[in-house]
Amino acid sequence: MLWPNGATGRDDPPWPTEAPWAASESSGPSGGIPTYGPPPHPGRSRDVPSARPSIPARAAWCAVPGLLAGYALAIVGATIGDALSGSATGPVTTLLSEMGLWAGMLGTVIFVSRRYGSASLRRDFGLEIRGTDVLWGFAAVAAALIVSEIVVVVFAGTKFAGSNDQIISQQKGHEAGLVILTLIVELGAPFFEELFFRGFLRTALQERFGAAGAVWLQAGFFGFAHVGESKTAAGNVTVVLALFLVGVVLGYTAKLTRRLGAGMLAHCLFNLVAVASVL
Repeated sequence: MLWPNGATGRDDPPWPTEAPWAASESSGPSGGIPTYGPPPHPGRSRDVPSARPSIPARAAWCAVPGLLAGYALAIVGATIGDALSGSATGPVTTLLSEMGLWAGMLGTVIFVSRRYGSASLRRDFGLEIRGTDVLWGFAAVAAALIVSEIVVVVFAGTKFAGSNDQIISQQKGHEAGLVILTLIVELGAPFFEELFFRGFLRTALQERFGAAGAVWLQAGFFGFAHVGESKTAAGNVTVVLALFLVGVVLGYTAKLTRRLGAGMLAHCLFNLVAVASVL
């Protein structure tokens, strides 16, 4: 993320109660094949799960090797980009570096979904968007901008005031580089960061810490993931704290909507404001 400056009524139970594990036997349509267990809920197929699969809390540990792998790939990508373009801060270098980090994040999410979930990112982590997510997205970005601006005001004029907007400001006067970097912060970062932090990490953590605890914990990881992006060491205080609070807003957005679409839209709009503040 880029940090900007600125009861049914029946007396009888629905199935036999001799023992919760007892089989209730009935003949199938042909009278020859019995079926066992309680009947399915009226109108609900046995083959369609009624709730999202639960990702165990231990799956959250996968975030550590996943991020380490992502950072390692980012270094490799940056090295290749520097060798190809001759610039350590150019758009090619930044793009390859970010692609390495995103590969680590996406690989972790896919692994967890296949190992512990249903192998569906939509069912496991809410990777989908609906029409109502547009309204949720605008509400979320408004809240994110408010909390981030509060941090700016609190630390204004101190050595802890900082920003991570140099990724864009370095491309002023270079149209191609500006387009590439804008696409990175507008499309790539919202998708992969929301899927990793608000999708995978929040879902896994809530099995151990509850829904609210998971929101705040993932936000902490989200904020610290941006350490080192400020122009000054002390300025990281503002960047980390602001993005931590933005992570809380986006975490509650995912919790309330049970999807990632609104958060991705809000994340995109937040970064758009950040880009506009630089240009």
